[in-house]
Amino acid sequence: MATRVPVEVELIEGNEWERRLEILVEQVQHEKDKVRDIFLQLHSLLAVREQSLLVELDDVVVRARSEVKEKTDVLQELQKAREALDRELTKNKLREVLQKNLSTLDEKIREEKGRDVNVRWIELEWKREQLEQSIIEVCKVVTLKERPFITEDYSRKLRSVWSHEGTGPSRIDCPQQIAIDPISENIYIVDNKAHNIKIFNKESKYLYNIPTPQNPCGIALTNESIYVSADKTIVKIGRSDNKTAKSVKLENHVRGMDIYINNMLYVCESINLSILLLDMELKVQKGIILNTPHITYSTRITSIQLYQDNMYVKFHNSPFHILIFSLDGELVRCIIEKTEILFCNFFTINQFGNIIIPDYFGNKINIFSNSGELIHTISNSNLAEDGMLMCSQGVAIDKNNRIIIAQDSLKYNLIAF
Repeated sequence: MATRVPVEVELIEGNEWERRLEILVEQVQHEKDKVRDIFLQLHSLLAVREQSLLVELDDVVVRARSEVKEKTDVLQELQKAREALDRELTKNKLREVLQKNLSTLDEKIREEKGRDVNVRWIELEWKREQLEQSIIEVCKVVTLKERPFITEDYSRKLRSVWSHEGTGPSRIDCPQQIAIDPISENIYIVDNKAHNIKIFNKESKYLYNIPTPQNPCGIALTNESIYVSADKTIVKIGRSDNKTAKSVKLENHVRGMDIYINNMLYVCESINLSILLLDMELKVQKGIILNTPHITYSTRITSIQLYQDNMYVKFHNSPFHILIFSLDGELVRCIIEKTEILFCNFFTINQFGNIIIPDYFGNKINIFSNSGELIHTISNSNLAEDGMLMCSQGVAIDKNNRIIIAQDSLKYNLIAF
């Protein structure tokens, strides 16, 4: 049997246990203090690092802003140079076109003077003087684009210059686009229901009509030809005999049109939301797709006016009545909101850059500045009693800056202000 060896056990009194416990507590507290100091040092380092990063970030932002400003300044200078170059190129093109037309007119004048019983050379010489004046204007240092827009005074009570009562063959059943011959000042009105063009002189006297295909809409004039859009067709009519010289079929419906100084016909392709460019022989040169977000399912384009290297396009069922595009189809700006006009298809621009729009259902004529500000409204309330607006549709401006309006009104079929 094994014998147990007694183990010596240290006997510790209660006071000693308390003393040792106090030492352990002090050691734990000391370690806590060390951890806290380390944490404070780390927090301080992080704060310093954060401040340093913020300073570095501020430097980066300052440098980035400086670079952006420098690039913006460079872009502005390049844009100014580009605009100056565009203006110079436009002036050169205009000068070339006008000089070419001037030479052609000189030749025609010589031919007409050689005939015994023809005095058309007087008319041609007047036109030559107009061309010479145009060349002087083009060659000026201040181009047309840089001239300030002039706002006309419409504060007076307007009176109609004349009004035409639509009866018999002179009755306009459904007026569409209007064109005015700058030489004779005759007024050419497209009649959609009668399928013809009605011609009046500058005093509203009915002269004659020219048959067209069914549902004609747009019209544009040159010295030699009349161009008319009808459904999916464009027709060229000779002005010497008023007979169709050429006709082309298109894929989509076309409406309003205008001719620019580059001798190109700009035609609204209604459904496709594009502008077709055709030469004077009705050959399609290209189509310009209008780049705009302001399009709904039912959006259509109805008419176009070319002014100062821009296309002013009239939209139907769009948040804006008129959108301005560059000749390449890029959106420049939107003007004249939908709420300002009840309904219209056609508009025109006068020599001051003001936009004249007839309101078919509102029985009024709205005149806007080039920036879209409403300048004046011609309505029956501010007209004298010798004229009345009723279902206004077609509109044009003659050489005397008179507003010519064609209406679906028997008594006031054609009216001028």
